[in-house]
Amino acid sequence: MNNGRYGRFGALIGIAYVSGTHCKFLIYSTKNAEVLAYHELKLRQIVHQAGWLEYDPSEIWKYMQECIETAYKNLVILEIDPHDIIAVGIVNQRGTTVLWNKQTGQPLYNAIGWSDSRSTSVLRRILQNVKQNVDYVRHRTGLPLSGCFSAFKIRWLMESVPAVADSIKEDKCLFGTLDSWLLWNLTGGVQAGVHSTDITNAHYTSLMNLSSQQWDAKLCQFFKLPINILPRIRSNSEIFGYVLDGPLLGVPIAGVMGEQSACLLGQLCIKAGQNVCTLDDSCFVLLNTGTEKLESDNGLITGVAHQLGPRAATNYSLEGAISNAGSTVTWLREKLRINTEINSNDNVVESLNTFIGDSSMISSSCSSSMLNTECGLAAKRSEITLVPAFHGLYAPYWRYDARGIILGLSSQTTAENITQAAYEATGFQIYEVLEAFKRDTPNWDHASTHPVLTFGGEYAEDTHLVQFIADIMGYMLERPQTASPAGLGVMIAAGVTMGVVSLEYATKMYAPPTDVFSPTTTPNRKCRGRLYLRQHSK
Repeated sequence: MNNGRYGRFGALIGIAYVSGTHCKFLIYSTKNAEVLAYHELKLRQIVHQAGWLEYDPSEIWKYMQECIETAYKNLVILEIDPHDIIAVGIVNQRGTTVLWNKQTGQPLYNAIGWSDSRSTSVLRRILQNVKQNVDYVRHRTGLPLSGCFSAFKIRWLMESVPAVADSIKEDKCLFGTLDSWLLWNLTGGVQAGVHSTDITNAHYTSLMNLSSQQWDAKLCQFFKLPINILPRIRSNSEIFGYVLDGPLLGVPIAGVMGEQSACLLGQLCIKAGQNVCTLDDSCFVLLNTGTEKLESDNGLITGVAHQLGPRAATNYSLEGAISNAGSTVTWLREKLRINTEINSNDNVVESLNTFIGDSSMISSSCSSSMLNTECGLAAKRSEITLVPAFHGLYAPYWRYDARGIILGLSSQTTAENITQAAYEATGFQIYEVLEAFKRDTPNWDHASTHPVLTFGGEYAEDTHLVQFIADIMGYMLERPQTASPAGLGVMIAAGVTMGVVSLEYATKMYAPPTDVFSPTTTPNRKCRGRLYLRQHSK
């Protein structure tokens, strides 16, 4: 879809990406989705107390400016014409909340991370008012009541930070998730900043009506929030504004997406029935339901996959959000000083291979010293169960008051047993979401399709872990060799706006080589089910 106006890489699109850990700017070729230049900086996470997570919004903006300038210079060093950059896209971690003064441009408080649990007191009070009905607003929002959504964070800031309350009273306050914060600054800030967001980020605030796809006055009233601080909601693919300063002066901002929806698009899961799992510190599993908006009866989020243009049809998704996945491994390594590197820990590798090897899948009903005659193996795995609910459980339970627990400890328990239980916990949580997908789509023909899950994320690079999870779930896992699925997703969205990319072109030209992990296909699947049932019952 590229013509001769551009260099050998075709039209280029730059992507401003803020995740939970890094700020980066990537420059893509729309010809083949190659990342030609990029620069990233690690974000400083501010933790005042357990369960709290903040970022400095001014620092994020400063880092993004540096990333843009450095990536631009890297492109010049490679002798690629930077004037081929025709658009910018923004992708960000959803739910992270920023409030700032529109007259000074200064943040009123640090950005509160999506997984921050400080608004539990607000959530508890609201649940008491609705008789503990966690689904009270689901018919409007597609979401349960949970502190991970922005509405609760805004409410906490209004009640706890005097500068916020004063700014709202004086009509000086603006709210946004990180996409809105970057967009406002890129387009001029105090002078001319555009105050907008996209439909996927707006959805995660719990203030957008999923049917009208606009802010809902009744939801704002329910949460006691002023509607005038909210940004304008737009599709994922349209001109949001123009960069007003720096090396990209005058370049249109042509696409904005929340991180997980962008991953779904970037992994090219564009058809109904395709799903993707992104395994980082947290874990998100999304199922594309096409233009069908399905209300979940099984604890899932009904969300937006994408809307590629103001007049384009909206594609929806079902989503399972898991608060602790890779972060559980980090906790073992940093807090308990356990070696969790399964590639370098022979004992753990042996334990995992016993569980997932050629004759794998031992029954969890066997103790570590018993012979499991039905499965034909010595049950080397321990009886440890780990529930990593450090600050509550998300999908499908949505229990803010849940806390983590380790069951089955004995004098024979080893560090390797704990590590194995942590990896199992991740697999079982993903499995629960996939089973909820099936229950929420009873009219879909699941029997005629082989279960396949597209896998990505930082922890998906660990081959042992991916194979382990494939075997637990009984799913074939496909791991596309895509460097940044979220970045690619919003690049596609921006490319659609600019007329240089279509979904058909992306599917044909952007599909990367893929690693495939097949589960055990033996009668030992019975043991997998028994293992899951034991873990689930605890």
